[in-house]
Amino acid sequence: MGTVLADVEAAITNCPAAPPPPLTTEIGVNRAVHAIHPVESVKAATALFDVALPVVVNELRHHGCDDAELIKASKALHRSIMFRIAQGSVAYASYLLKKVTSSHEDERHRIARELHDRVAHSVGNALQQLQLHDAYLADDPARAQAKLKMGQDVLRDAFDVIRHLATELRTSAVVAGGLQVALSDYLDAHAPFGMVHHVVVEGDVLRLPAEVVEELYLVLREAARNALLHAAPQRVDIEIAVGDNLVRASVSDDGCGFDLDRAVESAGGMGLDSMRERVELLGGTFTAASSIGVGTTVTVTLPWLDPV
Repeated sequence: MGTVLADVEAAITNCPAAPPPPLTTEIGVNRAVHAIHPVESVKAATALFDVALPVVVNELRHHGCDDAELIKASKALHRSIMFRIAQGSVAYASYLLKKVTSSHEDERHRIARELHDRVAHSVGNALQQLQLHDAYLADDPARAQAKLKMGQDVLRDAFDVIRHLATELRTSAVVAGGLQVALSDYLDAHAPFGMVHHVVVEGDVLRLPAEVVEELYLVLREAARNALLHAAPQRVDIEIAVGDNLVRASVSDDGCGFDLDRAVESAGGMGLDSMRERVELLGGTFTAASSIGVGTTVTVTLPWLDPV
C-alpha cells in the first residue's frame, strides 16, 4: 500500500514514480502455485481502491488541493493499483505456461522412455535371436527354428508397444465430442483379454472448453494406464459427469491397490504428482484413494466456464 500511495504523491508533485517492487511478481507466482485465479486479484484491487480513495481524497482536501488535483490523484491511485495487478497477472500466466510446457515435456519423455526401454530392447533381442538362427541353421535346424520363432515373438511384442504408443499420440489431442470414444479406444487397445471396462459420461461433454477436455483426457488416461500396468484389475470404470460449471471424473479399479503414502514419497510416484499438477493448473482438485487388496480410485474435479 505504501508504494501505491507513493505513486499518488509522485503524480501530484509531478515527480517520476518509483519502479514497482518485485513483490508484485512474487505474489503473481504465489497465486498461480496455490491455484488462485486472477479474478480474485481484480476483486482485491477493487476493494483496495474503494478503501483507499476516500482516504486519499480526504487527505488531499485537508492540504487544500483543488478538484483537478483530486481527479489527478484518483487516476494515479487507480493506475498504480491496476499496474500491479497486470504485473501479477503476467507472472501468473508465465508460471502456468512454464508448468504446462513442463507437463508436456514429461509426457514426451515418458514416450521416449517407452521407445528406448521396451521397443529398442525388444528389437535388439530379436536381432540377436535371428543371428543365432543363422548360426545354428546348418548344424542344428531345430534349435535354429526355435530361435527364429523367438525372434518373431519378440518383434510382435515390439510392434504391439509401437501400436499402443501411436494410439496414445494420435488421441492425445482430443476434441470434446471424442472424449468418451478416445478413453474407450485406449482401454480397448491396452486392456488384457477378459478384463471388463466401461466409460460412462453424464451431461453434455461438447460444452467443455478444449483445454479442459485435453487435460482431463491425459489425467484419466494416465490413471487408467497405472491401473493396467500395476494393479492387475478385473475391472476398470471411468465415469465423467459434466455440470453447469464443474466437471467431475473418476477412474476406479478393483486391482491389488498400493500404499499411497509410499507411492507419493517414491521417485515418480506412479505419475500422481504429474496428474495433480495438470489438474491444479486449471484450478481443479485431484485426489487418490487406494486400499491394498481392494483397489484404487482417482477423482478429478475441474471448474469451467461456458464459452457461449
